[in-house]
Amino acid sequence: MRDTWSKQLVVTVSVEPDDPSVVGRMGAYRSVDGLGRFHELCRRHGVRPTYLLTYSAASEPRCAELARSWAQEAELGAHLHPEEVPPIAENERDNPTLRPSDVEPQRLRAKLGNLVERIAEATGRTPTSYRSGFFDLTPAQVAALLELGIEVDSSLGPLEKVGRCYPFLRAPFAPYVVDPDDVCRPLGSDFRSAISDCRLADQETEKSQIANRKSQIPRLVEVPMTSVFRRPFPRAFHRAYFGLPGRVRGLLRAVGLADVVRFRPATASERDLATVCRRAERLGIPAVMTIHSNELWPGTSATVPTEAACAGYFERLERVFAYARERDWTSRTLTEVARVARRDAA
Repeated sequence: MRDTWSKQLVVTVSVEPDDPSVVGRMGAYRSVDGLGRFHELCRRHGVRPTYLLTYSAASEPRCAELARSWAQEAELGAHLHPEEVPPIAENERDNPTLRPSDVEPQRLRAKLGNLVERIAEATGRTPTSYRSGFFDLTPAQVAALLELGIEVDSSLGPLEKVGRCYPFLRAPFAPYVVDPDDVCRPLGSDFRSAISDCRLADQETEKSQIANRKSQIPRLVEVPMTSVFRRPFPRAFHRAYFGLPGRVRGLLRAVGLADVVRFRPATASERDLATVCRRAERLGIPAVMTIHSNELWPGTSATVPTEAACAGYFERLERVFAYARERDWTSRTLTEVARVARRDAA
């Protein structure tokens, strides 16, 4: 499995509105202009990005036009921010902090269906990849995604902080098939619950039927976003570390003993991004980069407020992509990764 994922680059872009705290209104898409520059950079380095479109992005004519033009070079997936997807309840409208888990399950299922349909209509491609807003993947979403034909999610990250806690510490760092009852747990490889009625006397025939049944079971693959400790930090100690008081963790970070580095060019330095690449390669996990479209244009995100900040952002991207190309890394989309993971789990 380590050989499967070594030297794999997965670039994901959540295509969503400009930061309302910066531009002052919901639904603004000035940052679309940065997507073209970004895609040319990917093309130059042979990177195949996965663009995860929100409902409003698929409804924005310029976004949809760009997505259609890139359909042969990139993957077009779905990204849910439920406040903008019908049916919209009165308490959901214009609520940018609304999480999918805040939405009643039946209405959430309807929203996911409408999101997938809107993207398919706008781009000509039915999405097979997904990311939940606020990293808020739930069993209810998994069930709905499987019904809709979604093959892969990339909402979780073992070292991702959500609010004041780290809810995904149990999740693997490498891609895994999701247990629909526990999104942080890989589905058992024996599939006993799904094939309990398979009772054949002949062992070889039983094996063949089990393999066939397994291949027919809908399975969602999780491709976790990549974060690592700057220095090696045993997985067994993760829970203990994050259970320490915040001031203690801060002290450990300050002295360089437990510094978490995320594969996000908006907040990571060039050195940090290179560290993630090297650590991912040594750990035998894919390097899954997380980008938001409003980071690709100056002044449409609080993290990239100026021309200089935007120039630095693209310089960091250039270095990462060049690093991967020079070392013969493979660029894969989310669905491509999921299909490899599903094959290996069969």
